[in-house]
Amino acid sequence: MKFAVELNNVRADMENENWQVDFTLTVKAGEFVLLVGPGRSGKGLLLKLCTGLVTPEEGTVRVLDQDLAVLDDEGLAELRRRIGVVLPQPGLRSNMTLYTNVCLPLVYHQGVDEEELRPRVMPILEALGLKAREKRFPAQLTMGEARCAALARALVMDQELMLLDEVMAGLDAEMVERVDRVLAEHRRTRTVTVLATLHNPSPLLERADRIAYVRQGRIEAVGSYAEMAGHPDPALQVYLGGRAGSRLAS
Repeated sequence: MKFAVELNNVRADMENENWQVDFTLTVKAGEFVLLVGPGRSGKGLLLKLCTGLVTPEEGTVRVLDQDLAVLDDEGLAELRRRIGVVLPQPGLRSNMTLYTNVCLPLVYHQGVDEEELRPRVMPILEALGLKAREKRFPAQLTMGEARCAALARALVMDQELMLLDEVMAGLDAEMVERVDRVLAEHRRTRTVTVLATLHNPSPLLERADRIAYVRQGRIEAVGSYAEMAGHPDPALQVYLGGRAGSRLAS
């Protein structure tokens, strides 16, 4: 499999807007691609297209060598079991503790028993600073803790593709550092493709293999961190934090 994600001339209505997105993008298997740009630019919609949550009006979407347009409900459900998704709303079940929320997909999709659960789940919770929160319910968590729990729930499944929508949003500086380390270690020890969105500068910019600049439903530029630093659009430099340009000048 050469490409984990392929979007070819994909057109779809932008949610709650009177314009369409038009995306063409390929992500190689094992690659880490970051989508940066302003809010309401279509970054999140691109990820939804990759999960089949949104059906395009035109164009083709292929994910993990599967054409989403030809998959039935069973085929789409099977594909989604190979994809880890973290959305802006954590989606934790209110009647379950943080620990049982993270365990849920392992039990439901893989039939992992209790004896195997803790050795798989607790190292991730500890790495994300959530070990002391394992018995708390979602209402007792901060938004940052809930977002980290949603990330842990995706990571424990060891899927082939991770789709992360604003995974750093609402996290304090310490949480950002933890998430950065955990994602870096996850990629170091596994073959996993990551496609993520980012609204504000973060350490992930320097981890990414490529950065795609999205504005008004179009991908306007794609390149490495260093390459994007030389892009003439000053708005892009805001999303890079102004650090790339100063680094190249030094």
